[in-house]
Amino acid sequence: MSVMRERQLEACQDRLYRCPAAGIFDELCEDEFREIFSFSFYAQEMRARIPNQAELRNVVLSRVAQEACYLSPMEDNLVKRMLMGGGEAYLDDWNEISAAEALISRLWCTLQIVDEESARLCLANELLVPVSQAMLGGDYFRIREQLFTFDATLHSLLYLSGFLHASVPMTQFPLHAEKTENENTRLFIARYLRAAFDYTETPEGEILLLHPGLADPEHLLSTLAKLPAAEVQLTREMMLGGFNGILAEEVASSEAMRGELEGAVRPEYDQEETLEDLRMMAKQGASLSEMREVLESMLCVLPTPRMLSALSQLHLQTVRWIGMPPAVLN
Repeated sequence: MSVMRERQLEACQDRLYRCPAAGIFDELCEDEFREIFSFSFYAQEMRARIPNQAELRNVVLSRVAQEACYLSPMEDNLVKRMLMGGGEAYLDDWNEISAAEALISRLWCTLQIVDEESARLCLANELLVPVSQAMLGGDYFRIREQLFTFDATLHSLLYLSGFLHASVPMTQFPLHAEKTENENTRLFIARYLRAAFDYTETPEGEILLLHPGLADPEHLLSTLAKLPAAEVQLTREMMLGGFNGILAEEVASSEAMRGELEGAVRPEYDQEETLEDLRMMAKQGASLSEMREVLESMLCVLPTPRMLSALSQLHLQTVRWIGMPPAVLN
């Protein structure tokens, strides 16, 4: 999982370097406008035609007050930093890259690469007042509270299953909205899902949300296609465990493995990330021998019998994702 996260950030960083230099509210030639449009969420949503620049500006301005309520948590934080900074903020954590990319795709922001280690995100001047006013309104606080519950539920379900078809949250959120849905709510929720979660798209264009530890979603989906539909009765304990990122039956083996890793992990690795990597491997049906190989690559000492015993228990007691093979000692 740590390797996947690093590769994902590198890919996102590479995309940022290819972002258009100008924004929708700048004076643009036709080629610049088409480039900005192709990078935006609108290109995925307006498949019938390409609007002109004036039309697209009007659409962005007409939606921004409501859309400001539906930002992902990291987008919301970046926007508030830009508002406090007079319309700009430096990215000080590379984990913010995906949120910055989403704000650029909303056509709210532009990015200025300062150097290899620094980038400045700029909110369009035309949006400063409507966004700040929206974030002081009653709708903003009500919707953010609904999104907190919505987000927690999705993270819990992703921990339990490994992936989730976007149609599930797309139909569930309006229920939380207490019948306040309008024609744009589904659009904003789709953007929220793209900004807040890892996802892939099927050949038919459907969105599948992914747990960040799922290494091979195509293999999982092809496996599930050959199996009868699984019926899972979700309990309160399961949902709580999913929200916390560990089920009750996984705690003992995880704590034992954490104790054995103490002081034994190589300096370039983080102990908690090492444990997380091993748990995610187990959830995806990795063999014990594969998990041992990864463990040995992260240690600065030879694995002890107690450590290997803890690894065996972690392998056996970690609950697999749907469609993954059960634990088999090998």
